Amino acid sequence: MKKRNWSAVDQLQAESAKRENVETQERKGDRWTITLPKTRIKTLDQLVAACQVDLSVWEVERFICNKWEVGVTPRAVGSSGDWRRDSTKPIVEPLFQVKAWLVRKKNIVAAKSEIAALKDEAKLMARLFKPARRRVETGKMLELTLPDLHAGRLAWAKETGWENYDVKIAERVFEQSLAALLQRTQGHRFEQVCFVLGNDLLNTDSIEDKTTAGTPVSSDVRFQKTFGVVRRMMVRAIETLRTIAPVRTLLIPGNHDQLSTWHLGDSLECYFARCKDVSIDNAPTVRKYHRFGRVMLMFTHGHRGQHHDYPLLMATEQPEMFGATCWREVHCGHSHKLIVNERHGVRIRALSALCAVDDFLADQTLVGNLRAAEAFVWHKEEGLIGTANYALPTGKDNRVIEK
Repeated sequence: MKKRNWSAVDQLQAESAKRENVETQERKGDRWTITLPKTRIKTLDQLVAACQVDLSVWEVERFICNKWEVGVTPRAVGSSGDWRRDSTKPIVEPLFQVKAWLVRKKNIVAAKSEIAALKDEAKLMARLFKPARRRVETGKMLELTLPDLHAGRLAWAKETGWENYDVKIAERVFEQSLAALLQRTQGHRFEQVCFVLGNDLLNTDSIEDKTTAGTPVSSDVRFQKTFGVVRRMMVRAIETLRTIAPVRTLLIPGNHDQLSTWHLGDSLECYFARCKDVSIDNAPTVRKYHRFGRVMLMFTHGHRGQHHDYPLLMATEQPEMFGATCWREVHCGHSHKLIVNERHGVRIRALSALCAVDDFLADQTLVGNLRAAEAFVWHKEEGLIGTANYALPTGKDNRVIEK
């Protein structure tokens, strides 16, 4: 059988069908219309994903989806390469026509632009830091991870049977812990400091005294006051650390303070915008990675996923870093107790907490764990070469001695 010769009518029909299948997107001012005449997309979510619609900027005003079926007669190719009609039954294919009308969220876009402008202005007006005098490179890094301070938590000793706790006590506990760890590692010379913040640094995430998930908790003072105390405390800590070595600050959201941690990182980013030896990693990811020579560290709060899956997670999310290192650890909080495990050559450390027991933990019998903090000394080639520990002083009854 000879090959079919296309006539002028056939060509016009093909061009017409092609035009009917063309996707159209029309934008006029604050309105956006998307039309897909023949598609397999049938839901609004699929359309948003396919057209990369930013729903933080655009709002869907109306969406329609029409469906019809098209019968297609299968064809087969003969031995000579000619097309011939097959004898099998027609195949019915479902097709969809979708159309969406979108409107720009002008108020939200304007607010975002204003916030961005304010941040840019704040960075331009930020304090100009003088370069700090430093020692020679030594191949060592100091890691400071002090999780679960829970600043803003209120604990009454007569109710819990343990120690009192409030914003002032939390501030004092953090600063004496940091000072002790720095004093106990001063025999080393560092070329870098890795400072990990968040990890339930704050006890609440809203002015209603609730966690990120909406769980009510006992709080000492207003959220705004607690946030201000913590922000100033972290600024003082970073200014101290930068006299030792350049500081990389990583923000790790916890289950109590996911939004608050991001706000804190945003504030610190503005404050240290003109400080060349301080970097703030405030990406909204729940896990962050840091490489120092042949050392790979993963930081996460530890309330999501299974700890024994973390080694595979590290290799999956950061394959190049994983392959280029041999000393690998995961540091997290949340458990309020020290747990060290090793799986496939990766050590997983759940670190101790500095906070006191509140009414909820006392009711759940989660009491008596050592309130402590730890610093790690890393070498680029040799891995972990030292640690420093600080535990809050306790009396004969195993209670912390309040100063």
